[in-house]
Amino acid sequence: MYRATLRSVSDPLREHVCLSCLARGLEAQPWARRFHTAPRLRSQATESSSTVAIEEQLKALEKNLPDRRTPAHVKKSLRTQNPKSPQNADKKAVRKAAKQEAMKVRKKDPANQAADAETPKEENKQPEQKDKKDQKARAQQKTSPDSSTSPKPQVSANKQSTKLQLPVPITGKDTGKINADRDSVKALDVETPEVPQLAYGLDRVLFNPGVYHLRDPRSRVYNFDPYLGSIMPVTEFDFEALKEYITSSKDEQLRSLAQKEKKKYIGSSSSMTSVLSHFHYLLSYWREVNIQQVSRGFQERLRTFTRLLRAPSAMFLRYQNGVYAIDADKEHDTANILMNLGKSMEKLLTMPKEEFERYRRSSSNKISAEEEQAVPEAYHYSTYGDFLMRSQLDAYDPRLPGTGMFDLKTRAVASIRMDAKNFEHGLGYEIRKAHGTYESYEREYYDMIRAALLKYSLQVRIGRMDGIFVAFHNIERIFGFQYLSLPELDMALHGQYDTALGDREFLLSLQLWNKVLNKATARFPKQSLRFHFETRDSTAGPPYMYIFAEPVTDEEIHAIQTKNQAEIDAYQRRVLDLPGRANEDDDTTTNDTEDIPADFESSSPADDLAEDSATTKSETSQDEAETTPGKEIMGFALTVRNIVDGEYVDRPIQFQSPNKWSVDYELNHLDSSKCWKLYNACQERRRKALSGRGEDETDVAANTYIRRLREYAKKGRKYRKEQNKLDEQEKLVVLRD
Repeated sequence: MYRATLRSVSDPLREHVCLSCLARGLEAQPWARRFHTAPRLRSQATESSSTVAIEEQLKALEKNLPDRRTPAHVKKSLRTQNPKSPQNADKKAVRKAAKQEAMKVRKKDPANQAADAETPKEENKQPEQKDKKDQKARAQQKTSPDSSTSPKPQVSANKQSTKLQLPVPITGKDTGKINADRDSVKALDVETPEVPQLAYGLDRVLFNPGVYHLRDPRSRVYNFDPYLGSIMPVTEFDFEALKEYITSSKDEQLRSLAQKEKKKYIGSSSSMTSVLSHFHYLLSYWREVNIQQVSRGFQERLRTFTRLLRAPSAMFLRYQNGVYAIDADKEHDTANILMNLGKSMEKLLTMPKEEFERYRRSSSNKISAEEEQAVPEAYHYSTYGDFLMRSQLDAYDPRLPGTGMFDLKTRAVASIRMDAKNFEHGLGYEIRKAHGTYESYEREYYDMIRAALLKYSLQVRIGRMDGIFVAFHNIERIFGFQYLSLPELDMALHGQYDTALGDREFLLSLQLWNKVLNKATARFPKQSLRFHFETRDSTAGPPYMYIFAEPVTDEEIHAIQTKNQAEIDAYQRRVLDLPGRANEDDDTTTNDTEDIPADFESSSPADDLAEDSATTKSETSQDEAETTPGKEIMGFALTVRNIVDGEYVDRPIQFQSPNKWSVDYELNHLDSSKCWKLYNACQERRRKALSGRGEDETDVAANTYIRRLREYAKKGRKYRKEQNKLDEQEKLVVLRD
């Protein structure tokens, strides 16, 4: 075989040769196809005979080729030919006359006349369209999404506005245009007490992006004081010593400031963010969250907000002495351990160890309620339009940009959040790695994007803060910390680090909200009102927002706000007096299937907007017995159209400060005698969403996720037991000790 290969290389002409290819190279006719077969083996013919045969064939072929050169007499004729000779002139005249005769016949035909009339328009129109497309393409090429030099934003495809289809008649509408190009939130110069700073050297987290581990899992070295590793149990912390939270309607200083500044509406950051979230859904055309920070290996890719966050929002507008106070509606509020733990951990992060230990019930130097009350709360006050907004100040660092203020957030792990009422089953779940579907910071950050960052970003803007400081924990231990600045929050929510888009949307939301409240208070002057806001998705067009306003008395407000108070008090007594788990490592003490309802679903369901569509279809089929026709109600359906730099768009993309953003709004008035069905359906959707036990659950049966979390919690308890044994054998190492 090796010798045969050598022969094929050394004697390539011994194979079949196509002489037609050679003939075409010598300008032979296409039909001149001749073949010559050379012997395959040296024994059949010698090399010289095959070569001679090929050369003879080529010579014979070359002799028979026709001469394609121009004959000499033809060349002479061409040189002597005169284009202006009479003979050539006659030929031209004949051709010209024939052409003119054909044009006369064509003009007499009506069909040809119509075609001739339309052709120039089409020919003129196509170049114009092409020029416009070319100009637009060149403009898009010049403006890249990450460009900081050009203010031209990328905009989403403009969908045609469709007429709003509602199941009740529209009795009227208010239309207008708003913009906030030159507006900004104005801060009031009010003297505030000193704002605390972070303790234990935690300020290092503020200036290092990403997660900062409390303890390095590989080297087991503590980056901060090991005292932070164990959280004081809620049964040992004296919550009665803490100051009670003051709602907007009970804040006399806030009301007096509003009267001084001639503002009509007052509210706190916690009572306003829920409603402002729905204005974000409306103005952003249900913009999906940005999960680019999540690795490709992370299994879940859902980019919608959680069902709990999309649920209808309710609030009270309580009237007193010419000022309306915004209070959150607590009809479906329930107690959980995270409410208590958030208060105690804020003290832990901003106090030295000795001062924090004074809040322990068994402390010999326990802090008294009088001492706690003597330290006033620090608030920031700002105004915009008719609003006066209050924001509690948690922490401060003078090295941060702007005001230097930032918010403190304590974020429990997934096993606790998904069933906060029965948190005992989720104890032990730990964060042990950076990436992964479970037991990772990536899981916590992904859930936080979908469930909490929108609320956090709105609170930061109301308080004119720089960002949020997050502590990740499992109720028993703290695992790490992360500082998220406002640009990072906007990147996850708006898809860009430039805060211009989020700032402008915040101001436009306040303007729309202001107009809605003005309409309702004009209809029911000097009365307290109960509002419901819900942004609805539409399969046939852009989203719209349902708004319902119902007059209520102080007695009705009190009954609604204290509806679940007895249940909350009972839970608080149970949790605060809860004894320590003596057999926490005994696998037989916890039944992993206990208290899991059959209709419980995990935090990673398929998008449940289909259920909302089904609810919409049933809005018009409810019984008349469910309505309350004897009571007045005011209903609206709000739609908007975004205009960026003079062009209608679904939503702004890569928006910058020089860009102009205005909004055409249409506030449709619903027939008050027939919109009770819509109102009842909205209340039912809210009740159904808030009656769940987890952060993102629906009514579809899916126990797999919660079972998986409890399995990891059981493994975590075993892992922690092993780590505690190592700590007993080895000396703890602390960085910069």
